[in-house]
This record gives sequence, structure tokens and C-alpha cells, in this order.
Amino acid sequence: MKRILITGASRGIGYELCKQLLKEEHQVVATYRSEKTAGPLFELEDRSKNLLCLSMDVNSSTSVQSAAEEISEKFPFLDQVFNNAGILDWSPLGQVSAESFLSIYETNVVGVFRVSMAVLPLLQKGHEPLIINLSSRLGSIELRGNSHLGGAIAYQCSKAALNMLTRQMSIDFAKEGIRAIAISPGWVRTDMGGREAKYEVSESVKLFLSQIAQLPSSANGIFMGEDGEIIPW
Repeated sequence: MKRILITGASRGIGYELCKQLLKEEHQVVATYRSEKTAGPLFELEDRSKNLLCLSMDVNSSTSVQSAAEEISEKFPFLDQVFNNAGILDWSPLGQVSAESFLSIYETNVVGVFRVSMAVLPLLQKGHEPLIINLSSRLGSIELRGNSHLGGAIAYQCSKAALNMLTRQMSIDFAKEGIRAIAISPGWVRTDMGGREAKYEVSESVKLFLSQIAQLPSSANGIFMGEDGEIIPW
């Protein structure tokens, strides 16, 4: 049994991660930003003794630190952190606003930094601790020219930056025994991915959880897809 933190867990991939990890009898801390969208998560908490739901806004250092302190009061350590909270704007380069760029970068990159640093002391005490950053193939600079998807330039840039952050975490945290990887869940039918996406949420999560479970303990600083394929940075 692992002790696992999931951010952005009120819906979509985060919520499905909670469900599947609870079925595997792990202890899960699930964070949400707004109670308005967290109803299903609260219902899940009522049915499970292994789920703790906490309010946390990854854009607020105060909120993140407060949540981290509450987690430390309940759990002496964490084994895994899924940095899942993220936002998207499909606007192309010629139409996206500077404000949108900043907002997306704040959530998708700085938010990951805030959370990871806040719970670092708990990860240091974990068993084979691992940070899993939810990225996207759209963040691959090498693949960009081959992609048929246009737009979402702020999102693409944020995920490219997240990939760099992941690589640096894998280097700097290695001395603490903490690994960091980036995962692309594929094109998923969520509010962000839309109805035309390839995967149902449950299918995507099942796939990439299976790949994570098969990783050797030496795996660190990699960017891979839901199918286990290594993605170029």
C-alpha cells in the first residue's frame, strides 16, 4: 500500500486516478480547488476510509503550504505525487492573450513547483518516492512540427516548461532518493480533451498506471506516453 497525493482530483483524470488507486487499496490524498465541482469526490470520500480530500489552490503558496501541513498531520510520509492540476486555452499564437499565457504557466508549471517543494519533506521519508507530472505530447519540442493539432500555444509552452522542470527535479532530487517523471496520458475525453478524443478517462488512467507500475526503480527523468512509449523532449 502506497500513500499518494493527487492534485486537481475533483474531475477528469484526477478523479479517475483516485478511484483506480483506491481500488488497489492505496491511501490517497486528493485535492480540489472549488467545492462546486468536488461533489463526486466528496461522495467517494464518504465511501472510502482510505481517501482524504483537501482544499488546495496550486496558484496560492499559502493554500499549498496549508494543505501540506494538514497532510503531514495525517500521514508521516508520501510515496507518490501526481501533479495533475492543469488548465488549457486552445487559442493559437496570433490570438492568445498575455494574461492567458501567464495564467496557464502559473497553474501548469509554477503550481507543480509549489506542490512538489511543499511536500518534499514527506517524499524524503517515502518508499521509492516518485513524482509524476502530467504532461502532454503537445509539450514535446521535437514532435511539434509533426503534430496536426494547431492552437493551444500557451498550453504547449507550459508543458514544454513542465518537462524541463521534471528533468531538473530528477537531477536535483536524486540525491534524496526521489525520482521524477513526466507522463502524457494521451488524448482523453475530458472537459479539456473534448468528446472526439481517443480515450475514455478510465482507459487512459488504467494504461498509464500500468506503465508506472512496471517501471524499474532506476527509471528517472523520463517522458513517456500512456502506452509506455518514450516521448522525445
